[in-house]
Formats: sequence, structure tokens, C-alpha cells
Amino acid sequence: MSVQIRYKKQFVLGILLLIILALAVEGIIRVYESSLPSECLDWMHYDAFNDDKTAEQTCRDIKELKYQFFDTHKRIEPNQHYDTININNFGFRGQEITKVKPEGVYRIFIVGGSTAFSHSSSDETTISGFLQKKFDALNLEQKIEVINAGVSGSFSYDENNLIKEYLLQFEPDFIIVYSGGYDARYRIIEELPTYKTDIFVGFFKLSDLKIYRTPFFLNEVLTNPILINFNEEYYEVIADNWKKRWIEICELGNSNGFSTLVTIQPTILTVKKELSSDEAQFVKNNAIEETTKIILESMSKSLPLLEQKCTQTGDLRGIFDGFPEPLFFDDIHTTDKGNEVIAEKLFELSFPIVKNASQQN
Repeated sequence: MSVQIRYKKQFVLGILLLIILALAVEGIIRVYESSLPSECLDWMHYDAFNDDKTAEQTCRDIKELKYQFFDTHKRIEPNQHYDTININNFGFRGQEITKVKPEGVYRIFIVGGSTAFSHSSSDETTISGFLQKKFDALNLEQKIEVINAGVSGSFSYDENNLIKEYLLQFEPDFIIVYSGGYDARYRIIEELPTYKTDIFVGFFKLSDLKIYRTPFFLNEVLTNPILINFNEEYYEVIADNWKKRWIEICELGNSNGFSTLVTIQPTILTVKKELSSDEAQFVKNNAIEETTKIILESMSKSLPLLEQKCTQTGDLRGIFDGFPEPLFFDDIHTTDKGNEVIAEKLFELSFPIVKNASQQN
């Protein structure tokens, strides 16, 4: 037997062994994944939800959403329609809009992460949906259009770039920022969009390929955000970056003729209420949570400076203080009722700005 033939056999044998190993790993991963409890089934049993089936469907619809990826931020892929979520022709949650602002329309964008997007049972029960209802009830001469520009998984860097590179094309009159929680939780310092840590970003969703799960499983494990307990110097850097990004947007608003409202969102760690049995499970009382509160507190201390640049600011960290009913179904996402309470506060903060603009027109 020649050396060349022997090498060919060794090569083929090596390939076969690799295939067998890959299949073995795939089998182990499939067994492991099948043993994991379904997150969406968990939603059915949270005491924050009144309708178990709607809660499960909301969870499943959120997981089906597809995204578009750009150098500095991501957006939701346009024209997606599910039982509880509708994404319009420009990638915003809710009703269709035109790119060119119609005459007589006052346009408000709500910007933030998944909490601004809202994990709610319908487009109408998001924060933006409730805020739209509040303005519609006033029967103002000027039509108020509230647009949900929240994008799940984004933090202040992504949100800042979304405004500069996309939202300005839609002629905003008012931008409301509902932010802070993601920055404080995951302590992202480098100037990179959050999705840059995703190995397969831009090619396909993690849930799309059912035939071979290994690369997707490894991607989820390797890129799962790790909460790092930095020292106080880093806490200040995170809060300072958050402040600088919103000062930039507020100054942009001043030069481009749109108003700005920057708010710090509530988390289950910042409210003073009697927690339900499920809500209590989301509080771990560990060092990570304590430092998250420290970062949010540092952000709050920057609000007086922000108010010098922005039209208005708001600290919503204690907005749910004293509420008896469950409002959270994890440490940061709120129920439809929670969204309504937030919308009421945003209306209180934003109405004088909108009213003043209407009188000037």
C-alpha cells in the first residue's frame, strides 16, 4: 500500500471521527435543551399576569422577532405581524406611519430597550400605546403621534446612534428617552453596539436552525451577558457615558428643533413596594444588585446637568412605590399595568412641552 493511499485513509478516518464527535455533541446538546424548562411556559404562571395564554403568546412572539444590524446599532426588521405584536413598515412597533411627517402632526418617539418596546399583551398596552391614548383623550387641535422606537437589547450607545442615524429622518418633534437599566445591569463600557458580541449576528436568528443546534447553543453560552462587579471608578464611567450620550442628543435637539425628555427607568431593585411572591424571587440581594443600584444612583445625580441641556428630565426609579399589585415579571420588565403607570408619569412630564409647542403653532 502506498504512502499516499494510507494518508487518504487516515484523512477519511479523521473526517469520520469528527463527524461522529459532532453528532455526539449535538445529541448531548439536544438532550440538555429538551430538559430545560420553557421560559414561555414560566410566563404562564407569573402572578403578574391575569391571562396565562396571552402571557405565553406574548413571550413566543417576542422570541420570533427579527432584527436588522448596522455598524453602530440594530433595528427591528420592518413588516412583522404576530398575535400580540405588529411591526410597521419602518420597524417601529404599532400602527403604520409615513416617513414624511404629515402637516399638522406632532411626532413623539419613545426610545429605549426592551422595556420601552414593552413586553406587553398588545401594541395598545405598551408604554407608547398608553401615552397615545392619553393624548388622544385631550382632543387637541394638533394630532399627536406617539411612535414606539424601543429595540430589545439596546443600551444608551445603541439608542444614541438610532436617533442620529435613523429617527432624525422622520422629523421628530419630541424624543422621550426611557433608559438606564440596561447600562446599569450589564456595565457595558466599550463603544460597541450590544449585538457585536453575537458570533452569528446578521446571518440568522439563534432559533432559526433546528437541524443542527450546536453552533447556536455555543453562541448563546459564550455570548450570554456576564454581570461584572467593577470597582467604583467603573461605575462612574458607566454613568458618565450614559450622561454624555444623552447630553449629545439634547444638544442635537436644541439645534434641530425637537424637544427632549430623558428619564431613568425603574427596576425591581429601586422601588419600595411589597413584592409579590414571584417578584421577590427576582431579587437576589447580592453584590451585583447593590452595584446596579449604585450606578443608577450615579445616573440620577447627573439629571440636574442634563436638565440644563434637555427640555425635561425625570427620575422614575421610585414610580411604583407603594403599589400593592405585582407589576414586574422579572427584575426590569413590567406588565401592562406597569406600562400604564409609566405612561401616566411620562404624560405628566411631557404634556406641558407638547402644550407649549401646540400654542406656538
